[in-house]
Amino acid sequence: MTLILLAALIWGMGTAIQSAGITHISPLTFLAARFFIGGCVTLIPAVISFKRLKSAYTGGLTKAALACGGVLFAGCSLQLFGLVTTSVGKVSFLTSLYVVIVPVAGLLFGRRPSRFVWLGIAVAVFGMYFMFVSGGVNIVTGDILAFLCAIAFAAQIMVIAHFSPKHNAVCLACAQFFVVAAIAAVAAIIFENPSLTGFQDGLLYILYAGVMSSGVAYLLQMFAQRTADPAKAALMFSTEAVAATVTGWLWLNQILSPMEILGCALVLTAVLISQTRSIKCQIK
Repeated sequence: MTLILLAALIWGMGTAIQSAGITHISPLTFLAARFFIGGCVTLIPAVISFKRLKSAYTGGLTKAALACGGVLFAGCSLQLFGLVTTSVGKVSFLTSLYVVIVPVAGLLFGRRPSRFVWLGIAVAVFGMYFMFVSGGVNIVTGDILAFLCAIAFAAQIMVIAHFSPKHNAVCLACAQFFVVAAIAAVAAIIFENPSLTGFQDGLLYILYAGVMSSGVAYLLQMFAQRTADPAKAALMFSTEAVAATVTGWLWLNQILSPMEILGCALVLTAVLISQTRSIKCQIK
């Protein structure tokens, strides 16, 4: 679970960075550049891993990459377009609702989370409410896109949980990055007007998103979810919202209110609650 927490921290910091980045470069173009860099970062270790593995272990990689890359593109693009018309805080809250969606969807596949996970989910939802929407709710287009993003990210967690045990994590991560980059590039050419000036102005934001949020964080996710329960993984990923809030405070000087601090504490408490059963088992 340490790898999941580290990935969540990287993504949380990246939320504010992406929001700043799309003020310089259009969303789909940003997405294409980000995941192309992510693919390049993992390309050499992926090639080395692929050559060392048997065909039985790498077979079906294309299908897995298309499935993982497709839902990842849907989630990331919806989140970016949501950031255009609504706040980082509301997008983070609504996106984090996949914490609820994943275990509910898991019931359809016979996965029954423990009572500690359900309790943790309830506490996490209250925590995210205090962090992001306690001041009132005013629904705009970006909010709807962010909620659809939550559904897409829930699907991504489920898809990765299905495919990651069957494939090398580095190969699958690298392949899905290039799938996302290809889809985003085609969409950008059709719907946007990419420019060199935009790339230059947004270069630092793209590099962080490409190297850290894509290359490093998603690779950590692939390794972690080889053995992690999807419901617990989703709850651990909810700490991304806390990381985003703290990053906004430290980097963007967005002072935390007492309610936001309470919300952060509740989310962290929820993660501990979800691990109660595992901790008991280890002690025994």
